[in-house]
Amino acid sequence: MAGMNDLMREYESKRFPIYRRLDLQGEGPRSARERALHWLQSRAHESPGEELLIIVDRGGRPGRPPSPVAAEVQKLLAELQGRLLEWWQPFAPGSYAVRLSLDPRIQRGYTAPSALTGDGRTEETAGAARPPADQDIPAELLDSARQIVDLRLEREGLTTRIANVVLREVWIEVQAAAMENGITFEKAMAKALEAERKSGWRE
Repeated sequence: MAGMNDLMREYESKRFPIYRRLDLQGEGPRSARERALHWLQSRAHESPGEELLIIVDRGGRPGRPPSPVAAEVQKLLAELQGRLLEWWQPFAPGSYAVRLSLDPRIQRGYTAPSALTGDGRTEETAGAARPPADQDIPAELLDSARQIVDLRLEREGLTTRIANVVLREVWIEVQAAAMENGITFEKAMAKALEAERKSGWRE
């Protein structure tokens, strides 16, 4: 589905600037694992809670088993989840989105790494923070996303002080649903809003 692939690539470039992407294409399994681990440790030390993208194989076809590099990276991410990583998930064909732990210092196995070079960052972007959730979501979807947040906060009895946290979680859920079901972000957002409204109707 060329249109969906183009949409995913376009959104990927907006959501994950170059300094938050690691491209492992062309690496062997062992070197890919080592580079990914070192890069994740470096980013966790500098920007806890940051969301990143790891690219492993752009040429894979749907339904085919993962390449050796992809399999090794998946294994590493699974080992790091709950420690250095809060979560990880497929983002688009051949790539994985990850969120670093908010406090990697308390995670087992974390060691502050030495400085890295060649990870795509520049002096201008090295200290850049990720944009707020309301700036990360396309403008045409923001109203629906906020409606979901309001409904979820009310249904779960949560304080509005965490609205931005919930907003980011909603957007992550919508992206995952779009990728898994092969639909647009607009359709995935509409389905999420409908599901949240139905959840609020239950006694």
